[in-house]
Amino acid sequence: MNAEMARELLAYNTWANRQMLAAVSHLSQEQFARQLGGSYPSVQLTLTHILWAEWLWLERWQDHSPMEIFDPAEFDSVDTVKKRWLDVQTSQAAFVDSLTTERLRRVGRYRNSKGETWEYALWRQLQHAFNHSTYHRGQVTNMLRQLGGRTVTTDYLAYWDEEGSAARRRTRG
Repeated sequence: MNAEMARELLAYNTWANRQMLAAVSHLSQEQFARQLGGSYPSVQLTLTHILWAEWLWLERWQDHSPMEIFDPAEFDSVDTVKKRWLDVQTSQAAFVDSLTTERLRRVGRYRNSKGETWEYALWRQLQHAFNHSTYHRGQVTNMLRQLGGRTVTTDYLAYWDEEGSAARRRTRG
């Protein structure tokens, strides 16, 4: 992975999160918090988990190993999730914009919540974090279907068709 690819993956992840948040914004408060089953059994809990994980990985990319876990009670509405997500995405963009290919290849070390130490090249950590979000966005899509809500596609190629073609048009003048 090079720096350009890292920026594109972040742009995709940010776009996909916006798509997902737009879809869940149509839910009632009861639907947002309804327990449906699964590893994070509500839209609220799943979104809080994705948000927390994106924040956690951003911290790890910067050589921190926080042990904090986000309290879902602090994210009791789509608006509170969106507000914090915007902060995280702004910080992610600043971090990724500063990356070089050399920095992406450098190995970073962190401690997980069990106290175990792990080491991976930064590009692998970025790939993992964005893949993790993709996995859980799929769970949110399934919950939206169960709730009778509107779903949206968050596929990478849908992003590319929408955002990539617009970028190509801009560069051609």
